Amino acid sequence: MRRAVRAGALLVPFLLVAAGPRLAAAAPGETGFAFLKLGVGARAMGMGSAYVALADDPTASYWNPAGLASIKNTQVTAMHNEWILDFRQEYAAVGTPLGPGSVGFSFSGFYGDEIEQRDDTGILTGHYGFNDIAVSGAYGLKVTKGLDGGAAVRYVREMIDNEDATALTVDLGALYHLGESGVSFGGAVQNLGGDAKFVAESFPLPLTYRLGGAFSKHLDSLKGRGTLSAEYRKARADDGHFHVGGEYAYKDHVALRVGGKFGYDDQDVTFGVGVMKDWFRFDYALAPISSDLGTTHFFSVTGSF
Repeated sequence: MRRAVRAGALLVPFLLVAAGPRLAAAAPGETGFAFLKLGVGARAMGMGSAYVALADDPTASYWNPAGLASIKNTQVTAMHNEWILDFRQEYAAVGTPLGPGSVGFSFSGFYGDEIEQRDDTGILTGHYGFNDIAVSGAYGLKVTKGLDGGAAVRYVREMIDNEDATALTVDLGALYHLGESGVSFGGAVQNLGGDAKFVAESFPLPLTYRLGGAFSKHLDSLKGRGTLSAEYRKARADDGHFHVGGEYAYKDHVALRVGGKFGYDDQDVTFGVGVMKDWFRFDYALAPISSDLGTTHFFSVTGSF
């Protein structure tokens, strides 16, 4: 059984690699907790994941904890992601003002159908499941005029059958708003921490760097607001990638989004739409994946109270 579980520990990230090279995981033995590379929030995903300089809602706990400083009332976000090969992702986050800034809490889960367990001769002997979870607490505040800073602490656990691996990670982020120009710059370091261990195998965390900028402007002639964003992302054991995104929001009621990802083998464009009404927002994102692997669908709802 231990041999099968150890094989499973390698199989799950291998399936992610097979689903799309560089899509969610590095090669086995390079980094673990591959699901930490999967983004959250349908708005961000519809804009090509170029969100480090835009994060201003509860998902900032993931993208850039400094973005929590922009939250002025209690907000709650929930997301469901229908990923490929029967994998699914769930995410929930809340952000609320506290003291000089805002605090955020989030939960993320990644899971799939049971995996077949076979002996050395290939005979089916049973099935086993797996799941990954991450629970985080974050805080963001205004450091000085125009500059926000934030940090997040995350508990991560990966379980395959009866074996698991756990780790604590730290994220650091900063956001700078250039006056009233609508220009912002953001940077974040994610998944700082030591190695984790699964059974007898140790592996490093997927340390990730993000750096980007965004520009938002009210468009009187189009009765809405346009936003452009760009981001450079570099994860451990992975090449660097560029992400870009655009959004047009008509009278703060309907938003259309498009994004691009460069340097990936199986990803290039994303699309999204959002519907806003007073305190409620619904977002949807579509992210096609090449090589006949299918399409991922993100659904989010966000409420302000």
